[in-house]
Amino acid sequence: MKLRLWYPQLDVYDTIRRMVMLLYYWEYEPVSLERLYIFDFYVANAPLLHETSLTKAARNELNKLNIPKPQKTFLSYPSAPILFQKMENVQKEAFQSISGRSLIDTKQLQNGMVRLSESGKSLCKLHFSELLTDTEYAVIDFLKKYFSIKQSANITELRGATGLRRVNA
Repeated sequence: MKLRLWYPQLDVYDTIRRMVMLLYYWEYEPVSLERLYIFDFYVANAPLLHETSLTKAARNELNKLNIPKPQKTFLSYPSAPILFQKMENVQKEAFQSISGRSLIDTKQLQNGMVRLSESGKSLCKLHFSELLTDTEYAVIDFLKKYFSIKQSANITELRGATGLRRVNA
């Protein structure tokens, strides 16, 4: 019997689940697609949050989440920018699937922003909400508080803090 290691960050269905949950728990204005991809990256690879540039208060909050540092995990992580690039096709396919099923507000998408449609919200409430782990919820909450409010208007600052960037997001 052959065993294969499953990597959720490279699984389209898990990426769909993460993205829908990120959008569901987002309480602010719609997000740009690039910001959604970056936040999804950190929900899937929470230990790599330790390698971001954070304020002292944010670092203290991250430490309270008890997320192990990348060196202390079972997996060996490549650099964040390399893994982010590797996830690109999976994230794009997942987003196309979400938007193709009318789960995204098309008016917002025409303006380059992403928000769940009303049908997306109700579907998520009925079927997706119990699929989020406690750690994933804590990471989403951390991202909302420390990567969205202070840097909501400036994607350049988010790129600088994370080192993640795609030319054609």
